[in-house]
Formats: sequence, structure tokens, C-alpha cells
Amino acid sequence: MKLSNLQKNFYILFSLVASVLIATILWDKITLPLNNTIGARGILVEKGYNPNNDTIRYIFFITFPIILFFFLNLIFKKKKININQIIFEKEEKVQKKEYILVIPSLIFVLLIILEFLSLNLSNYRLDLLHDGDFLTPALNYFHTKNFWISSYTVHGGSDILYPVLMWKIFGIESIGAARSYFIFLILMVKLLSVFLAYQLTKISNLTKENKVLFFTIFSLVLISMSHYNFPLNYSYFSYRDIYVILFLIFFINLFAFSEFRTLYTILISIIAVISIFFHIDIGVYLNLILAFYIFYLFFLKKYGEISLIILSAVFTLFFAIYLIGVDEFKAFLDHTTTIIFSMDLMHGLKYPVPFFSMEGNQHGARATRGLLLQLTAGLLVLNYMFSDQNKITSSKKILFIFFFFLSFIMYKNALGRSDATHIRMSTDLPILINCFFILNYFLIYIEKKNKIKNFLNQKTFFIISAAIVILFYILNHNNYRIENIINFNNNFSRFINLKDNDFIDQKTVKFLTYYKRISENDSCIQNFTFDLAIPYLLKKPSCTKYFSSWLASPIVKQKDYINQIKKIRPTYILYRSSATNYDVYYGVDALETHKRLQLVNSFILSNYKQHYEADGYIILKKN
Repeated sequence: MKLSNLQKNFYILFSLVASVLIATILWDKITLPLNNTIGARGILVEKGYNPNNDTIRYIFFITFPIILFFFLNLIFKKKKININQIIFEKEEKVQKKEYILVIPSLIFVLLIILEFLSLNLSNYRLDLLHDGDFLTPALNYFHTKNFWISSYTVHGGSDILYPVLMWKIFGIESIGAARSYFIFLILMVKLLSVFLAYQLTKISNLTKENKVLFFTIFSLVLISMSHYNFPLNYSYFSYRDIYVILFLIFFINLFAFSEFRTLYTILISIIAVISIFFHIDIGVYLNLILAFYIFYLFFLKKYGEISLIILSAVFTLFFAIYLIGVDEFKAFLDHTTTIIFSMDLMHGLKYPVPFFSMEGNQHGARATRGLLLQLTAGLLVLNYMFSDQNKITSSKKILFIFFFFLSFIMYKNALGRSDATHIRMSTDLPILINCFFILNYFLIYIEKKNKIKNFLNQKTFFIISAAIVILFYILNHNNYRIENIINFNNNFSRFINLKDNDFIDQKTVKFLTYYKRISENDSCIQNFTFDLAIPYLLKKPSCTKYFSSWLASPIVKQKDYINQIKKIRPTYILYRSSATNYDVYYGVDALETHKRLQLVNSFILSNYKQHYEADGYIILKKN
């Protein structure tokens, strides 16, 4: 019996739903024994849970339905993917610039700048953990002139380099000045989001009128994905994503047959190398994509471009080593490799079971949405691969394979730290891919309908686009304040010149006053708590590079930590703080430092005794 297209689509859809259900049922069945040879400790280690379980479960959950969708299209619809056509597609002429998008682009740039100038800058609460992530390393640099040698950070060089740069630019070492790097980077993310929308609009096969409407809606989506939050910035597009967006902007041009191909090839190589110095995870993902692209060029026999990428990357790497020094580079490598192989054990959370955890787990609903967004992104890309012609874009289809591959591997952040905020951060590219295809298909559908097409003339498209922008402005009216715009310079100057005491409560002030008095003759502060900003507030560097003690959880790092304490011989050690557990606000799993670093804790208790205890703080003094 011959099946109709409707019946075929029904069987495919039913099979996809069934495959998702099967993957969900098998989620908890996929298990590996815990393998913790490095001796790191975290919540998952305490429970005997291997964090790699989540990665394998995720790969199965996403790939099983996609593979099934592939074979069902082969069987029912006789669709095939012409690999040779995708890989070896003939190059087209250099595309002309889309001047029709210039005015909308300028309008978006203006709105973004006005929103930036309208910022309130009234967040005066100090987050001793997350603010401390960059305040203390920056202070360490000013005292030691070292980066990775002096500070073992959680994210990478960004925790040191950004605040140091802000302090030097504004000439003041303050909390406000250090925090200002967040708002400037988010401003750049928003502006670059418009350029990314422009690049993707430029390569589309929509009519000029439709491109205006597509660009308007798509830009608004991307702009709304980032927010001026600090020191916790867990937007869909966070300040960390600036390198991803930059990379994609130039990467798209390599598939748009641009006349500046050589320049863009050099730029993506430079961005990939630089990113790993600032953000370890982002750098790893971008370099994986770059390696995948080199592999693709190898099939095309474009050995010249491969050589250009390798030479650009190597030159950038050696130039970076020249700037920071060989010893710093060795410290960077040690830091990076340890974080890559131990972070999931130290900081990981179990990924919620899709669907079944939505009611009882506060992170369950977002975890399920994240997986479904990733899955639909993969299905949309695969469906586009099946199309006989480039219905959506005039660029090579393989560009979207790269897009999905980057989206697929970047979701590792959500699998590592599986709470709602980190999951949200990891759904940026899936949202981008879904929005791109859905919006394109919708506008292509409109183009095919003659009645709608006749109504939507060029003027109408511009009017609709303008109406969407105005509506967006009205809905976000609180983001635009005339008074703040006029007084931006005064507001910003006041913010960066605020005193440290403006950010902390009286209990912390009382403790700091006492600690300053007893440590007057000490040149450094040794902190064994999660209150990472304490050394900064005392205006003294940390005695060891492990200012964030919990990161020294691997056995080899604990031994190094002990050796540094033996060498420095600090008189006092801040052993506990008023928020040692951070189980509610800070979310470091209520696992105290002394449980994470048992070797270091044993050494400290053998050589130090309690000197002070009040308001939750405990200070130890050397025997």
C-alpha cells in the first residue's frame, strides 16, 4: 500500500516521539562506575557518581532520534543526502553587501547604546565568592606582576586580565571599576549580536523585503538574550560568549564566498587561540571547531588555507607566550589541564532526568527544555541537509553542520554544572539555530502565498519591522531612562569611586577591622574559605596561588598547596567564614573546603590552632 505524504509525516513524527521516550526511559540505565584517579572531591564524588554518565546519556538522547529521523526519511521519502554536493559545492560569486539592512542596523546600534547609557549601576552588594573570583587575582597581579603563577582561577585568564585592565584604564583599584568590565563586555555582546544577525540575514535567499523583517526579528531575539547582570552573568549570551559570537561572524564569511577570505581565516585562528587564555571552556570548544574545519579543508584539498590557519594559530600562540613569558605559559598549561580534567568532579551536579524530573526538581524543567532545544536544532539542520536545493541560504549547507556541532559540544557546560543557570547559558546556540530556521521557513511560506505576498509590499515590510522595534521599545521601557542617559558620566564615575565599605555589611566590616589589626605585620593573607574577596578587602595578596582553595582538590594540587604553605609560613589562616557552606545563595553544594581538601586540612590542623571565633568566622594561628 502506497502511503500519502501525510501518513509518512505522521509515522516519522510518531517514531521521533517514541525515540525520545525510549531515550528518556534508558537515561538512568546508562551508568559508568566512578573513576577518580586524581582524588578530586565534590558532591558527585561524595555520591559515587561518574559525571561522564551525563555526557553519554546526552549523546544518546540527541543522536538516537536524529539517526532515526535520517533513516526514516531514506525509507519513507526516499530522501538522500548528497555528501559530495555538500562538501564540494561549487563556489559562487562574491555576494554584494545588503545595504537595505544598514538603516535597521544603525537603529539597533543606537538603541543598544541608549540602553547602556540608561544603566542604573545600583548593585552595591558584594558577593564574597563570585566577586572574589576576580578581585583577589587582580590584586595578586598588582603585588606580584604575575598572572597564572600568582592565582589559580576557576574560569581562566579573564578572572585576572579583565579587572586589571579596568583598574589601569580608570586609574583606581575599586570594586566598581573591576565590575565595570561586565557591562562593557555585555555592550559588545549586544552590538556583535546585531552583526551576527546581519551575517546570517545576508546569506539567506529571502527577498529584500523579507530580509528586513527577518533581520529585525532575529536581531531582537539575539539582543534580548544578553543582560547587564553582575557579578553573576548567566544570560543566554553571557560576557563569556563574546569570543563565540566573534568567531561565528568571521566564520560565516568563509562560507559566503567573501573577497576577504584570507583575512577571515586568519581572524578565526587568532580568536580560537586567544579565547583559551581567557576562558578555558570556550577556548576548547572553538579550537575543536577549528580542528574540524581544518579536517574539512583537507577533503577540499585546500592546503594553502590549512597552512594559513596553522601558521596564524602558531604565531598567535608564540606571540602570547612572548607577552606573558615562558613561566607564565607553563603555569597556564598546568592550570588549564587540571581544570579540564577535574572540574566536573569538583563542581559537577547530576543532570536531571528529562521529563520525569520536571515536577520534583527545581532544575528539571529547564534541563528538559535544553535537551529538546538541542534535539530540534539537530533535526532542523538534518532536514535542511535533505533539501534538494538551498531553500534557506545561498551558502554551503555544511556551515550549519558546523553550527550544530558547536552547539552540541558547548552543551557540555550544562552537563558539567547542571543547575538552571548553567543550563540556560548552554541553550544560546540551540535557540539561535531554532529561531533561524523557524523564522526562515515562516517567511518563505509567506512568499509563496500570492495574496499575502501582494499585501506585503516593500513599504508594508518596513512598517511591520518598525512596529516590531517600537513594540520592543515599549515592552522594555524600563531599560531606557532619560535621566540616567543625561547623567551617565556622573553615575559611572560615582560607581567606580565607591569605597569598599559601601559594598559590605557591618558584620564583615567588624571582622575585617579585627583581621587588619592582627595581621598588620603580615605581607599576605591565607584564606581557606569560600569568601574569596577577603584578601582583596584586606588589601593584601593571597599567600599562595590557591586563593580559591576548593580548586586545589586533586591530590597533586593539595600537595603543592601544602608545600606553598610550608614555604610562606603564614601566621594566620582564615579557616571558616560566616558563609562557609554557600548552600543557598552561592550554590557550592554545601561541601566545605576542609572536606574537599582533606590532606591540606590535616596539615593545617596539625600546625595551627584556633585563635579567634566570632560571627561564624574562625581564624587559626601558627603553633
